[in-house]
Amino acid sequence: MITDNLMPILLCLYVYFIAGSECWSSLSKRALTNWLPMIQLALPGLIMVEAECLAFEILTLASSYLGTDELAAQSVLSTLASITFQIPFPLSIAASTRVANLIGSTLVDSARTCAKVSFTGATIIGLLNVLLLSSLRPYLPRLFSSDKQVIDLVAAILPLCAAFQLFDALAANCNGLLRGLGRQAFGGWVQLFCYYAIAMPISLGTTFGLGWGLYGLWTGVAIALGLVSLIEGVFLRRTRWELAVEEAIQRNLTA
Repeated sequence: MITDNLMPILLCLYVYFIAGSECWSSLSKRALTNWLPMIQLALPGLIMVEAECLAFEILTLASSYLGTDELAAQSVLSTLASITFQIPFPLSIAASTRVANLIGSTLVDSARTCAKVSFTGATIIGLLNVLLLSSLRPYLPRLFSSDKQVIDLVAAILPLCAAFQLFDALAANCNGLLRGLGRQAFGGWVQLFCYYAIAMPISLGTTFGLGWGLYGLWTGVAIALGLVSLIEGVFLRRTRWELAVEEAIQRNLTA
């Protein structure tokens, strides 16, 4: 709690006194205007992030019905997946910021080039995560537990977790590009559909209906991440980026 409260306070002080005052000098009455466009962009962006996080929490809750060993193994797997996600996620933030700046500057070709570079980076990072989890499969579980059953369970599921690392990196990158283009609404609907209309039924059905255990829980997630990266990737390729420029200009005029 102390850390969560200190972070925004220290960041505000850093922006005001050290670096960032050229963008935000102080609060004024103007800060209370033009909130609707911001909310329209923020809420779908919230859904994009929370849909995936909540899906993993539901899977952890479901694993508690399988037994204590399965719950412990699920905690280890979730932690490893979260750690590897932290590698492509900053790239998606950088891509989002850069593309948004270029779109705001009406530099469509440069924004497309930035997107291609970020896709290349996400692919490389995803493949490195695949290599990391698959090659260290016998050793990573030992960092979290000394229980042999838990270690064996985690080692058995890690190949599946490694297999979807590429999709996870590409999905994170697509989400960042959608935020940069102001297309969070599309990303939010895709996340909701893939995780809750497809992943959850598959995960719960294979786990409890077919008796696949933890392997079933992660099968649905792997399919969802593959679909998210595919659908959003096709959308980004086919979308008219010039329209994003026009919308950005319109938002600036009403600001």
